[in-house]
Amino acid sequence: MDSHLQPGPCKQALVIVGMHRSGTSASTGALSCLGVNLGPRLYRGHRGINDKGYFEHSDIADTNDEALFALGSSWDDILLRKESWWRESALLPYAEKIRKFIRRDFSHSELWAVKDPRVCRLLPWWLEILSSEQIRPHFLFVIRSPEAVHRSLERRDGFSREKSYWLWTLHYLEAERASRACPRVFVDFDHFIDHPLESFQRIAGETGLSYPIAVSEARPCLEKFLSRDLRHHKNDAEITGGEGIVPVAHTLHRQLLNLTQDGSAQAPESMLDALWQNVISLQAEFPSLLIEQLKAVNQRRGGLQLFSIKAMRSWSWIIGKPFRYIERWFNQDV
Repeated sequence: MDSHLQPGPCKQALVIVGMHRSGTSASTGALSCLGVNLGPRLYRGHRGINDKGYFEHSDIADTNDEALFALGSSWDDILLRKESWWRESALLPYAEKIRKFIRRDFSHSELWAVKDPRVCRLLPWWLEILSSEQIRPHFLFVIRSPEAVHRSLERRDGFSREKSYWLWTLHYLEAERASRACPRVFVDFDHFIDHPLESFQRIAGETGLSYPIAVSEARPCLEKFLSRDLRHHKNDAEITGGEGIVPVAHTLHRQLLNLTQDGSAQAPESMLDALWQNVISLQAEFPSLLIEQLKAVNQRRGGLQLFSIKAMRSWSWIIGKPFRYIERWFNQDV
């Protein structure tokens, strides 16, 4: 894997890595207790899904979506991309937008963090952006089992187990491969919820980062923010067996869990590379008609969502916001 990180940058950022519904929101939200800057405009949560918030920088998350759509992809796309996709000219305007947001919101921060699961699928592109801004990324991988993630996605989006497992595998494998040249640490989400102080001390020790607020000083805030009710699905009901992507995901999960325990953050690259080849082989068996249909769906959805994002940024949408709030308040159209 080519390294997209140039040596010698002087600024630092913490990039939180994990599949959707994997505990990255709770992990990132807790960083605010330690004084880590997450940005001024974060996406709010949804009741019963992420009550405390997603802790995603809204401008960056929207731009990541736009970048995916420019590639004919989306956050729940299970297809692999062609070689060197991150050098597509269609991505240039979105890279410049992200640079602008980083300069605007983080240029004076002692330590800042970005959390957006889309970054997992865009990481080679993101590494080039960070390098161009002389920012050295450190990666926090938050690991949650594919089955726990599936149960959450099934509840929220109605996804099948196979689709959830494909997405889980691609998010972690692609992010792991792209980040090998960078400082990183792996944490198990269940252990993190049970032992947050110990986990944050370990994160600082293995990445070499210093939090603006010491872990001991942040303890009251962390204990208030983090609670076991954040873990809606535990890892104690894993399925066994299966075919296709399912055994690949479970093998990958075991390998990642090993990295959360030994503290070395050195992935068994031969095993992970073999899993990557398994993924390539499995996708090679996809019928051509299925691939054609998935690409067409992604392109249509991408166009609609790009239009939606632009509409919501328009003046007419902003001016009409109070009226939509009144509609929701009274639960009726006016």
